[in-house]
Amino acid sequence: MKEKEGFVDCPEQQMILYVEKEDGQFGPMQTGSYITKNYINDYFTKRNNLVHSLREQISRREISPVKLFMVLEDLTTKELSARTRIPSRKIKKHILPVHFEQLSEDLLHRYAAVFNVTVEQLLKADPGTEPLHDESPKR
Repeated sequence: MKEKEGFVDCPEQQMILYVEKEDGQFGPMQTGSYITKNYINDYFTKRNNLVHSLREQISRREISPVKLFMVLEDLTTKELSARTRIPSRKIKKHILPVHFEQLSEDLLHRYAAVFNVTVEQLLKADPGTEPLHDESPKR
């Protein structure tokens, strides 16, 4: 890649690329991230829409916060079972609000640890401090 082809104006995330200089030699060049500049807003819009949709399902009592965090972390019941040491059949029950409301403190702490949130965030279905650029979903 030539030096002028590698330049991306994105001060939020800088990176080093090795490019062909004008004199024909290769060397490092500091530039912005192409992916951050062009795709990060799309990612956050889609993530916000997903969180909004899952929260609506929680408010309609179709799913529990365990399901929300499983989707956001892209975990299957088997993977979650291995990380929490809770049997898969019980995790499938905990996805339903009726069973989630009966969870012990120990199980809540295990889920929270795997999802890297506090128990309070788990109970409120709050995914945390990841920057949500716009709270309202785009349709």
